Amino acid sequence: MDSSICPAWSDMDSVDAISLSSLNINPRADISKQVNETENVREVYLPPEVLEKIVCYFDGETLVKFKRLSKTCHDITTNALRFNKLWKKICYQEIPKKYLIDLLTKQFDSNIPFDLLTDVHYEMAYKKWLEWQNPNFKISRIAQHNFLGLNGVDKIICHKLDVMIVFSNFMYMFSLTKNQNTGDYDLRTANIEDCKLNTIVVLNPRPTTNQETGEDNTFIECREEHSNVCPLHNTVKVVHDGIRREHYTGKLVDVDMCAYTNVCCWVRETWYEWHSNTNSKAIKGHLCPHLSYLLFTSVVHGLIISRNQVNSILIHGIYKNSCIMASSWLKKKYSGASAIYLYTNILFVGTLNGFLLAYRLHCMDDLINLKDENILLEVKLDIGQITMFDIIDFEDLKALVVASVSTVLWIKIN
Repeated sequence: MDSSICPAWSDMDSVDAISLSSLNINPRADISKQVNETENVREVYLPPEVLEKIVCYFDGETLVKFKRLSKTCHDITTNALRFNKLWKKICYQEIPKKYLIDLLTKQFDSNIPFDLLTDVHYEMAYKKWLEWQNPNFKISRIAQHNFLGLNGVDKIICHKLDVMIVFSNFMYMFSLTKNQNTGDYDLRTANIEDCKLNTIVVLNPRPTTNQETGEDNTFIECREEHSNVCPLHNTVKVVHDGIRREHYTGKLVDVDMCAYTNVCCWVRETWYEWHSNTNSKAIKGHLCPHLSYLLFTSVVHGLIISRNQVNSILIHGIYKNSCIMASSWLKKKYSGASAIYLYTNILFVGTLNGFLLAYRLHCMDDLINLKDENILLEVKLDIGQITMFDIIDFEDLKALVVASVSTVLWIKIN
């Protein structure tokens, strides 16, 4: 299979770290006492202002470790960061842009422009990145909610610690709250809202505040009929262009949009199209008969992943007019993929027989050809076929929200 037809993925580059041990620097040393001490051949004591200059050459992981060594190291790092936007520089050097957007979108409101993000924002994003790079995952169950007698979940939307479970004509809102005594998270049902038929509910990438109620319009509803209603482009005309495609067939199955990249994508049963502010009048898309069973859409990653009737996986490059078919994507014991979620460089897969899998992806080939050495997690859940995922990555909580036909699980990732 030719991986060149999908967007290339960059392996994570890193700046060479300066080793404190190789410099023979003692960051815990009391600088004021150095004058009266005899020379130590194993250690070289440097004044804080010199260490501040050295800190500016650390890579991100070394900087995090150095800052935690002592109060002196913390103060030295704080002073160095005060006059140099190190975290923004480090994030741009060490984290591929699409992964950084993933992290920022989960941590902060996505209507904050990149230019307005502070170095504190970037430091939080980098620390989250390090947490997700653990060699393996341990999971624990936070909560479970059963939806008996319903037709299955249409969509899961996670926003900070709130989770919206969307069905065909109504939505359940749940919220996770932290117990300050135990540190555990408890699930609380907030409310139930009606939603219109023939619409797809998505997280609004540019929410505005209702002047009467003071609440943000966190969610928006996208119409299935006719032209595209989009909050990102053509706000005066409401729609992109109002033209119905000659090759358009099938209903709308998914919508994804990102304010950071200012791109939106509309996926129908046999056709998808994407729009950008650079040329919003141009129609760019791809015709494919295997989009009705959609598993994942991301304009940030530039990918649409679907499945055909014989359980082969199709990986579409959103910005390229072609796709790849992987016929033997999973081992036979998994029975086939039924849910997919890609967050940073981690691929989560749910299977027809209830397995929850996680893979570390180093390049595009790792997505096309899943490798056993990249497995981070393999566990069989007791809820049957997994149908949908979303991720909570906010404050100190990393969690998966996993749905089956009648059950939703909140699973903490340690």
